[in-house]
Amino acid sequence: MAGGWVCPECGIDYDTLAPGDLAVAIRSYPRRFRALLTTFDDDALDADALVRRSPSSGVWSALAYTVHVADVFSWHADALRRMHDVDDPTIDWPSRDEAAWESAANASSRDDALARLSSEADRLASVLDGYRGDDWTRTAHFQWGERDALTTARNAVHEGHHHLRDVEHVLAAVRGRP
Repeated sequence: MAGGWVCPECGIDYDTLAPGDLAVAIRSYPRRFRALLTTFDDDALDADALVRRSPSSGVWSALAYTVHVADVFSWHADALRRMHDVDDPTIDWPSRDEAAWESAANASSRDDALARLSSEADRLASVLDGYRGDDWTRTAHFQWGERDALTTARNAVHEGHHHLRDVEHVLAAVRGRP
């Protein structure tokens, strides 16, 4: 994916994500996910059940999206660390059985999922803090092609942003709100 890409679903524009802002953006996600998963205006709601509920078949729960973002941040931290330390590495991106993964994600406690998201965001942001100048042009080979470090880091920010919106939509749907 070259520069100039705008996500057609969430609207994030990769070119607006400057290198100096990437770690700050990553560090913002745990607080933002926590606000969505723990702040409800109706005390009568079973918040734990609500964050585990999917609004429809094929759509993850808010908790599953949160666990997914923690996973994505972990994968990005590992990839970006390797891109920084090794010249032109080949990086295998993990795959998973979606049904089994979603079941395991929904078995997580909300507090554990949010703590892991916070830990992985801190780890990824720390890796990003180590990038300077030309480091952003370092490349790696992934199964979908070659990417530079800047595009890879922007993708991590995009994943957080995109799935934060997914969580907002899922919670609105399971609460019966437009």
